[in-house]
Amino acid sequence: MKFLSLRWSFATFFFCSLIILPILAIILHLPFIDINTLKHLSKNVLPRYVFGSAFILFGTLVLCLIIGLVSAYLIAFYKFFGSKFFEWFLILPLAIPSYVMGFVWIDLFEFQGLIPTLLGVDRRIDIMNAYGVIVILSFALYPYVYFFAKNTFAYGLGNIILSAKTLKASNLKTFFKVILPFCRVGIMGALLLVAMEVLSDYGLVAYFGVDTFSAGIFRTWGSGGDEVSAVALSVALLVFIALLMLLEKIQRGKKGFNQNVFLPTPKDELKGFKAFLAFLWCFLVAFLAFVVPIIWLIYWAGFDFMQNLSNVLTPAFYSLSVALMSSFAIVGVAFYLCFIVRLNDTKASKIILWLTTLGYSLPGAVVAVGILVILGVLNYIFDLLSFEYAIGGGFLVLFFGYFVRFLASGIFATQSGYERISKNIDYANLTLKSKPFKIFTQIHFPLMKHYLALAVVIICVDILKELPISTILSPSGFQTLSSLVFAYSENELIYNVSLPSLIIVLFGIIPTFLMHYLQNKTTKKDNNGNLKN
Repeated sequence: MKFLSLRWSFATFFFCSLIILPILAIILHLPFIDINTLKHLSKNVLPRYVFGSAFILFGTLVLCLIIGLVSAYLIAFYKFFGSKFFEWFLILPLAIPSYVMGFVWIDLFEFQGLIPTLLGVDRRIDIMNAYGVIVILSFALYPYVYFFAKNTFAYGLGNIILSAKTLKASNLKTFFKVILPFCRVGIMGALLLVAMEVLSDYGLVAYFGVDTFSAGIFRTWGSGGDEVSAVALSVALLVFIALLMLLEKIQRGKKGFNQNVFLPTPKDELKGFKAFLAFLWCFLVAFLAFVVPIIWLIYWAGFDFMQNLSNVLTPAFYSLSVALMSSFAIVGVAFYLCFIVRLNDTKASKIILWLTTLGYSLPGAVVAVGILVILGVLNYIFDLLSFEYAIGGGFLVLFFGYFVRFLASGIFATQSGYERISKNIDYANLTLKSKPFKIFTQIHFPLMKHYLALAVVIICVDILKELPISTILSPSGFQTLSSLVFAYSENELIYNVSLPSLIIVLFGIIPTFLMHYLQNKTTKKDNNGNLKN
């Protein structure tokens, strides 16, 4: 469908250019890299970072897939004691930064910590390795897989389940042979989000001393001052992510979710030992990924509470304000871009949309460096033109960094929603000569509001947890909760970490409750048992 005017196309190109500019700034540094530096990196550095990143990526994806799919399967297909509670509670670990989880679990396994004491061991148990990183990242990131899988399983598969039961297929056979292939698109999108989070993580891997691309980039640029090597590693990471996204795109193919009659998925009631096993699984996941870190943070918060409270009030206000404004703006642009590509279905528009998602794959520090390079070029031009003012760090620059970093989250969530909307709706409205703006606001928005709300929640929580961009691009005197937490940890003020971390978690829980409310509101049944959007 090619129905959009030049005005819409120009606006699309403008937004995409804003996203791609920091990436181009990094790539354009390549000609300045000395050949000896490249030889050194390829021989002594790259193999270590590639292996470390690939190992952690593979382990985290497998563990997130297991935890997320099993939890989503139990919640979507069965009723058991506590299932309604766990339906929303299993999302909450998304609100805890992975590096905060790392602080908690390291303390629990330290000498004379809780775990060695319970096990009767008189030494610390070392979890500061790649295996510990994999487990903690899986606890922090499995909600991506769980939420997308649960929504796909629970809403719109009623016809398929009924057909399978008519053919007397078992529940497990129906799940593996029918449901999983049918829902592959949404699950792969969630795994791609997890993969980009893993490869972009800095706080946890740096604190655990594990070699990854992100840690290496920070180490060479931040500590060593070697900007050229950091740029080279960033380009290598960008290529790695591009290949990963290309493989996902090839695997996805042209399959999509296009169910016109939205019947709710029927739930079977579990009893006895099966109900106990389902409850035990959900309880252990929620307990280890959320309850334990929260209890330990509350325990830490009891030390010098009032002094810590006075230090976090201002960063808390800054963090919430920036996160809300940025997330709504990012989701609005993501919805707009996906709408343009849907109606202007060309290879060029798809390539541009794909390029805009690459910013999420870059570590926050690299995004910040790319933006600072752009500002440096602009200031150089202004100096040549004898302008009196120079562009420095400010709130718009900070918003720009978040925009580049997290637009992909909004795009992936929006695309998952568009998979459920038949293009026949667009053809019908365009045949009736409806204008694109009317289709955008009156047709697509009501159908997409559930997924847009999900995107706002994900991005808001991600911004609250973002560390490098908040630290590097923040205006003078502006400090977010995440930068305050990491500053405390670097100075070994571990008890001071608790209060700002708890506030980050609280801010993450509030939109999660809102998301649960919106989900229930947009999936109410009508009198015929169908789901109403």
